[in-house]
Amino acid sequence: MRLAMALGSLVLVALSVGLAACSRGAESFPSFVYATSSSLESFRAAASLPHEVMNGVPCYCGCKSSTPPHQSLHDCFYNADGSYATHAAGCDLCGRIAVDTRNEFVKSTPLRQIRELIDTTYSSYGPGTDTPPVGE
Repeated sequence: MRLAMALGSLVLVALSVGLAACSRGAESFPSFVYATSSSLESFRAAASLPHEVMNGVPCYCGCKSSTPPHQSLHDCFYNADGSYATHAAGCDLCGRIAVDTRNEFVKSTPLRQIRELIDTTYSSYGPGTDTPPVGE
C-alpha cells in the first residue's frame, strides 16, 4: 500500500514538473504581446497558423499604407527577419482576422474558403493588402 502511494506521488510530481516545463516553453512572445488579453489571443492564433496560411490572408486595417506596405496578414504579426512585429499588438482588426483565420483553419476549412470568409467579413473596413489570390 505504501509503495503504491509512493509511486502515485512520484507520478503526480513528474506530471507537475512536465506540465510546468511545457507551459513555460509554449509561450515565448516578446513583452508587447502581453499588453492585453486580446493581443495575446491574436498572437497565439497567428503563431498556430502555418506561414503559408498567414501569407494567403489579406488584412483590412489600413496596413497596406504602412512603410513598407504589408502584403498580407503575415506582415502584421511578423517582421521580415521572422521576429514578431509590434503592429498587430495594437491593432484589434488584425487580431480579429487572425483569430477568425485560426478558427476556420482548425476546422480544416480550405485556404480558398478562409480567404473568401475573411474578404466577405472584413472588406467593408477598408482596402485590403495586395495579397495574391489563393491558387486552385
